[in-house]
Amino acid sequence: MEDVLPRVPFFAELDEASLAALARHVHTRRYSPGETVVADGWPCEGLSFVVRGHVRVYRSTSDGREQVLRVVGPGRTFNEAAAFDEGLNAEGAVAVGEVVTGLVPSLVLRAEIDRHPEIAKAATRLLANRQRALGQMVEDLGVRDVTARVVKVLLGCAGRYDHVAGTCSRITHQEIASMVGSVREVVQRSLKELERKGAIKLERARIKILSVDTLERFSEGLGD
Repeated sequence: MEDVLPRVPFFAELDEASLAALARHVHTRRYSPGETVVADGWPCEGLSFVVRGHVRVYRSTSDGREQVLRVVGPGRTFNEAAAFDEGLNAEGAVAVGEVVTGLVPSLVLRAEIDRHPEIAKAATRLLANRQRALGQMVEDLGVRDVTARVVKVLLGCAGRYDHVAGTCSRITHQEIASMVGSVREVVQRSLKELERKGAIKLERARIKILSVDTLERFSEGLGD
């Protein structure tokens, strides 16, 4: 656990002794593929992060559909807002494959914030970045075509955006479709076009990025 905690943005500035003390309070949980990790609307138990595997984070719409927000891997947190404001879970999370998570209970988290103000500062930065990402998502849905929106997700996989960083090896076409407000068939056509242009290579259950520069051009509508 101590090798994962330093990768969690909130705890990155803690010293080794503080990390070791915190690790003793972390609850480790294991999930099977498709199993619910966090249920939106339920009471929040604390701050969750991925130890191993990947988790799909989503919000449910009023008609019961799921809007995928991001896919997160080891060292990434989810459901942060509820963990810090002590409200109900604002997001749901589902295991993508076999998953191990860590949970810092709410009481422990509050005590750690009192002892280490840098945690609160890190939370402010991350939540502000998350708000910017959501605003960008709304803008993209209004002004960008599907291919450009798909490219933004892929650039996130390449580390350009925090919300999907490093997750292309696990993200599915359906998840991309949900993230960009489209359907799988349209997303598949966009991916095939990007493959023809040499930006990516489609492999079984994986999207390999070949040219970030080409993706950048597509994101600005300059793919041709």
